[in-house]
Amino acid sequence: MTSQDDPRSFIRSLITRSWSTQVIHAAVKLGIVDAAADTPVRAHEVARGTDTDPRSVHRLLRALCALGLARALEGEAFELTAAGRLLASSAPGSLRSLALHWGGRTWNGLAHLPESIRTGRPWAHGGREGFAAMAEKPAEAALFNRAMVDQTLAVAHDIVAAYDFAPFHRVFDVGGGYGALLAVVLGAYPHLEGASLDLPYMEPQAVEYLREAGVADRARFRGCDFFVSVPAGADCYLLKFIIHDWDDEDSVMILRRSSEAAGAAGVILVIEQLVPERIEPRAEHEAVIRGDINMMAVTGGRERTRAEYEELFGRAGLALSRVVASRSGFSIIEGRGLKSPRSD
Repeated sequence: MTSQDDPRSFIRSLITRSWSTQVIHAAVKLGIVDAAADTPVRAHEVARGTDTDPRSVHRLLRALCALGLARALEGEAFELTAAGRLLASSAPGSLRSLALHWGGRTWNGLAHLPESIRTGRPWAHGGREGFAAMAEKPAEAALFNRAMVDQTLAVAHDIVAAYDFAPFHRVFDVGGGYGALLAVVLGAYPHLEGASLDLPYMEPQAVEYLREAGVADRARFRGCDFFVSVPAGADCYLLKFIIHDWDDEDSVMILRRSSEAAGAAGVILVIEQLVPERIEPRAEHEAVIRGDINMMAVTGGRERTRAEYEELFGRAGLALSRVVASRSGFSIIEGRGLKSPRSD
């Protein structure tokens, strides 16, 4: 259905779309998806194992059916569809963390959107303080960082397929979290070694992740604050889903610190969605604008056009040398050369 087919029904579907986010979030958070992951279930059985109300569970399972994530069977039983099983914690490439992230932290941030538009500031848990505060909230931090792993893995192989990393020797992933993209890059290029650079509290989980990914012999974790300094020693610096988290001033600072670490011969690769010059009602445009609105409310950042990235690069002393598109919808924005940063 499009806005031309039936404008009223189209707008109604947009307004009420949020219900599916919370249905999925509840089903995952309460363990209902995991209870039905491997076998057909009945509501009272699920309720007994998840300490929930049987009648309410039955209604939630019906909602999953309406979304195409479950199907009803004889005798009031339900089973997950192939799509629904992707939400189970045991599913390869599980989307469980993404569901919890969007139904929790992101949901709360987007509820602040009117205030963000009025003031130009994100909600109280965004910005530098919000990221740093996660060190004191292990459960929230683990959920957030696992969701970032899942989002990264959804696009990482397309990014590696689009860009040739063969000329490099060492790759540092700035703000790389557990090192999901780094692990994919190293897996595709056995001659490379590298490190994920992020806040020190992530080290135990990152070390374990790199070990499980089979690259621990060539990858390590290094704690750093990229506003203060970025470790030197690599010829390629990745900044994946980083710059869009920050306003222009902070973005320039991150790029400048990365440029200083890379030196004149190093390469900076910013991996982000580019905002088209003209927005149309297309799925790929919706994806980048959804990200832009999310950044506005939750972190204070933004998605940007190519020209806006060129402006940031120039202020940080970098020349934007090329943009390489990938099938994922994310682009690799390449910066080279340490020049005298332009004074503002």
